[in-house]
Amino acid sequence: MPKILITGNGFDLNIGLPTSYNDFIKILSFVDGHHSFDFETVYSKSANHESIVSKFNSFEFDTKNIESLKHLIGKNQWFRFFKNEYEIETWIDFENKIEYVLKNLFASLEFIKDSAFSKGSLLENEIYYGSDLFKNNIEIMEVLSKFEIISLDNHRNITLNTKFLISKYGYFIDIDLDKITKNLLSELYVFKKIFNYYFEIFVIPLYEKSKSKSYPFFSKINKHYTFNYTPTFEKIYGNKQITKFLHGKINSVENKIVLGINEIPKNESLEKRHFLPFTKYFQKLNNNTDYIFIKEFETKVNNNYSFFFWGHSLDKSDEDYLNEVFDFVNELKTKTKKIIIIYHNEKAKSVLLLNILNVRGKKDIQDLMRSQVLQFLHIESKELQNELNRDISSRPIGIATYSI
Repeated sequence: MPKILITGNGFDLNIGLPTSYNDFIKILSFVDGHHSFDFETVYSKSANHESIVSKFNSFEFDTKNIESLKHLIGKNQWFRFFKNEYEIETWIDFENKIEYVLKNLFASLEFIKDSAFSKGSLLENEIYYGSDLFKNNIEIMEVLSKFEIISLDNHRNITLNTKFLISKYGYFIDIDLDKITKNLLSELYVFKKIFNYYFEIFVIPLYEKSKSKSYPFFSKINKHYTFNYTPTFEKIYGNKQITKFLHGKINSVENKIVLGINEIPKNESLEKRHFLPFTKYFQKLNNNTDYIFIKEFETKVNNNYSFFFWGHSLDKSDEDYLNEVFDFVNELKTKTKKIIIIYHNEKAKSVLLLNILNVRGKKDIQDLMRSQVLQFLHIESKELQNELNRDISSRPIGIATYSI
């Protein structure tokens, strides 16, 4: 397989699509608080507003789907939490915040078990506490409140939600961790539904409204893997046979996208089963998404390969995939091989280098760059165009390319 493209969210953003985390949360927050919607007003909430107006023709939204979306938004605990988390800027921050919620929530539940149930059981009139139960930690109390594990009054007095307590012989004897886990998963499933609806209503229709029909940049790609949920490459190049979706594909009916944490948090005392359902690898295996990745090429290490990664941050959140690519290129039997990282500007280049050093380490990156196996090329450079257009069918070359 000569040329392989791997895309991240930067690919969609470069096309002008409103697929950033900020686009998602700001547009849905607007939808949540209004009853009428038009093209200009909705997309004015996007950071890509000017690009959307210039690159796409307007259209009318699917009002039936919007009503279904609004119904889900109004009740979902995860959306209510993220709506008020203003420091989140990227999807990586979003994933980190899911881990933050789980760590704080489960750790605080262990604290409740040790404190509230230190005597073994509670009566109905013994489930009320002051904020000192969590040493006045506002963040913990807000997380527990958002997910209805506790309720707070105006003075931050705490009431345990009996729905999540185990009752026996007229006493509450413990926190029901299994029930809490199931509730968090059920709410995350609904959040994924919201996520799917967002893309179906506000992103996918833009493909048919594009003012540009010419995208020659990756016209010679033979295989495409994407970390995105969107069929952008398929729509642009009209080839549905070569794309595999590593984290699932937008479809509100199936609702099988991968959305969660990379690994189980370290040093947690709780059983792993409470965290496992929230991990990406569990969801990929459970949903049967394309988790095989480049292992399908491992028996063909004598062939020539070009891996073009576009729009990926090279962050540790996808460490397993990045290691697979680098290890694969390092083990190729061909004499000439390259890893090319595409960047937009010097700041982006620095971020990419820092991230990949964090993933691969100093020695591997230094060795690859000194041997010119690893190169950074500007997106508008002739060198990049040469690599994209080069015929490698009979040349001993292995190339991997990244961009944000």
